[in-house]
Formats: sequence, C-alpha cells, structure tokens
Amino acid sequence: MKLNPRCVCLITLYMAGLLGSVFIYNVYVSKREDLPTETVSIVSGNSIHTTSAYHFKRNVSVMLDKSLCQIQCQHGHPCEYPDELDFRIIVLTFNRPESLRKCLHHLHDLDTLGDRVGVDIWIDRDKKGHVDNATIQIANKFALDWRKGRACVHIQTKHAYITGQWIDTWRPKPDTKELALILEDDIDLSPLAYKWVKAVRGHYAGATDIAGYTLKMENVMTYIGWRPLRGPKADPVFLNAGFGPWGFVPDPDFWRSFQDWYHRQREDPDFRPYVPRITLTKWYKEGKGDSVWELWFVYYCFVQKRYTLFPNLLQYTGKRDVLLDTNRMEKGLHFGKNSNRDMSRFLMTTWSNQYVKFPGKIRIYYYDGKEIK
Repeated sequence: MKLNPRCVCLITLYMAGLLGSVFIYNVYVSKREDLPTETVSIVSGNSIHTTSAYHFKRNVSVMLDKSLCQIQCQHGHPCEYPDELDFRIIVLTFNRPESLRKCLHHLHDLDTLGDRVGVDIWIDRDKKGHVDNATIQIANKFALDWRKGRACVHIQTKHAYITGQWIDTWRPKPDTKELALILEDDIDLSPLAYKWVKAVRGHYAGATDIAGYTLKMENVMTYIGWRPLRGPKADPVFLNAGFGPWGFVPDPDFWRSFQDWYHRQREDPDFRPYVPRITLTKWYKEGKGDSVWELWFVYYCFVQKRYTLFPNLLQYTGKRDVLLDTNRMEKGLHFGKNSNRDMSRFLMTTWSNQYVKFPGKIRIYYYDGKEIK
C-alpha cells in the first residue's frame, strides 16, 4: 500500500508524540506565497501552552527542526525564543476576541520585504487562571491562515497582567539583529510598517541615545501638562522623553538591560519608579501602578538618558493617510467603553522615500514638550 506523503508526515509526528518527544517539528516556510500549500496544525502542551501552524509546498522535500513554537518559559521571567528572525511581531491579548481578530486581519497585508518574519500571540489568563476560549479560537485560526512566516500562540500559565505581557514576552538574544514589534490587540498596522521600521533601524542602529522606535503618531501627549505634542514640520522623525506604547520596537540591547534592571528592582519593596512631575508618576501614586507599566520603562530611560524615536509624518507631509498604525481604543484596561473609533482608512498604503529622509541631527523633546537644545 502506498501512503500519501501527508499521511506519512502526520504518522511520524504522532509517533514522535507517543515516544514522549517534547518538540513540535517545524517545516521551513517558503517566501513564495503564490505556491500551492498544505497545512499541518500541531498542538502540544508545555510550561507555556503553544499552538503552531506551518505551511509547506507539495512534493518538495522538507527539513525538520526542533519546534520554534514549543518554548520553555517560566512565569515572571523574560521569554527567549529558540529561533532568530529579522522581524518578530508580539501581539498581546486577554479577552477581546473581536479586537484581536481586527488586529490580526491587518497582519495579512503586511509587506515583509521577503525577510524572515514571525508572529507570537500571547494570551493572558485572569486572576483565577481562566483563559478566554473565543480569544484562543481567533488566535489559532490566524496561525493556520497566515502565509508570511511562522505563527505561534502562547497561553500564559498564570495571570501576567499588562506588565508581564509587555516586559516578559520577548527576551532578545545578546547582540541580536532581530527586531520585535510589540502590539496590544486594539492596534491596527499599516502594510508598510515594517518597511519604515527597517529603514529607521538601519539609519539609527548605532545611536546611543535611542531606547526604541514607536509607530505612534496619534494622540502624542506631553508628560508634563498632558497636552498634544507635535514634532517639527521640517523632519519626518523626532526623539521624545515620553514613550509610545501604540506599537513599539525596542532597541534589543537596551530592552535586555531594562529587563534585567526591572526584575532586580521589583525585589525591592520600597522602590518606586517615580519621575519628577510627569503624569505617569501621578497615576502611579493614585493606585494605578499595575496599569501604568510603562512608568518603569520611562524611569529607566530617564536614568539612562535614552529617548523614544517617533515618526512625524502627519506634520512632515501634511497628509492624513500616512499612519503606521492606529488605535481603536477598545474597552479594557485603558478605556472604559468602546469608542467605535476606526482610523484604518488613514493607514499608510503608498510609500515615498521622503518618509525616510532622516535629518542629520534629530530634535529631542522633553516631558513638557520643549525642545532640548
């Protein structure tokens, strides 16, 4: 009897499971999206539960490797992945399945420039350890459908809250070239977001005063006075002492050092990451500490004299349809009700090299919105 190659593959994987293997085998992904594919979905449990999906060409010999989704990560510790990519997208979610669906829908249109790109979806549990099944279903469906690389779904073993989701879901390897974009599930991404990230990182990779790169252009506020901050009309980017969590790409080495510092400081019950006069400090003192995780990062940047690079294309071009991402402001931790806000029609879909005509000297703005000379 002649077995179908697909059956042989599945039987092999099944037998590996019977033998107690802790690995899910990865099939390398072709960057040719126009080729016919078959889909294999493999589910396995671990200290962090994962689901993975891979796509491969028919009638082509494939190379099997250890699982790129089956990770060994401990709650409360930064998670390092076995693979190294050019661009990793970390999607943070909890119990908003429809919001997650919208967020993931935009990733199908992302221009990956032929690079190695992967998606890691992290689903948090509530304080009682429950996880939202509808959210899992949306994430698993995306993992099966996505054709631009490998996609993994990770379920936290305990309640990580927003702080653990942000800080511990990407541990850069030392001296890595990999970049990671961290998104919450109410963010919609431009198809050209990675093209901009790759260009800005290529230009500023050696800068010692940059903590990372945000995609945020809407609702950029000063941290002192809480009023709109607008960059210079002459430049497509600027540096800001404030932070942009609506789609953030950390500098890998700096993020790694921040994680080390953060986990040491959390052991000190008397330490508070207060930055003088800024609004985040006020919120923290009002008892919102767990919901303003970014104060820890802002404090570390304050001490280390690092700044976040912001795109300034709204001011620079005078156009509306140049957004690299947009926030739907869904009901959740930060917003009390759904805003029904949809600015996706203003996401950038047409590229111009003017967008990356970076200045020789980049302007820096302090928490109060004043330029640092």
